[in-house]
Amino acid sequence: MMQLSFRIKLLLILLIIVLGATFFVIRTNRIAEITSQSNQYELTQFPIKNYDYHLAKDKFGANPTAQVDFYTLVLSWSPAYCERVKQRNQGAIPIKDRLQCEHRFGWIIHGLWAENAAAQQITDHPRFCQGDLPEVKPEIIQSYLKESPSAHLLQGEWEKHGACIFNQAQDYFAKQSELFHQLVLPDNNFEKKALINWLKRYNPNLENKRISVNKNEIKICYDLDWQVMSCPW
Repeated sequence: MMQLSFRIKLLLILLIIVLGATFFVIRTNRIAEITSQSNQYELTQFPIKNYDYHLAKDKFGANPTAQVDFYTLVLSWSPAYCERVKQRNQGAIPIKDRLQCEHRFGWIIHGLWAENAAAQQITDHPRFCQGDLPEVKPEIIQSYLKESPSAHLLQGEWEKHGACIFNQAQDYFAKQSELFHQLVLPDNNFEKKALINWLKRYNPNLENKRISVNKNEIKICYDLDWQVMSCPW
């Protein structure tokens, strides 16, 4: 009789533990969902203005005639970028970086670049293939802030690199977003070797390909048919 009573108590304790764990998971997921919705709301409410990029101020200039041989998707570790921004500005955050650096982001899209295989320096790659372009419509920019949380960054990457790949900014942003969401990315940053191993483990299409990784940046290369290829450098 005592053994039966003990078993009943044990079962009740186990049931309480299971129910508690289930409630915790549901609550945690709900909080994450609410947080995500809140962040998305903040992104849609963030004012977008004065984000044009000027070719005349770019130190590398234009190269509209360079041949496009492959593409590179460049990802940046946002916390490291924001730390550098604060260091350069005595702790202050410039207006163009406030959306990114006043919110929590991890790996973000830096850009999608048209590359020349024979290039020896930055100026040898395709750049500003459509010249100095006007600001992209704010509603288009707004749609991609979740992955590239800076209107100035999106505008600049479109003018410098995207215009050498697509005729329209919308197509450029959509393609880099598509490639970004095809990847499984860690929530943290690692040392170079560990990061490469992690990426290849969780992204089988990268397993036998050469990718470029430094402390705060990932570069993945694609051929002209948008298939992953080994980066040539």
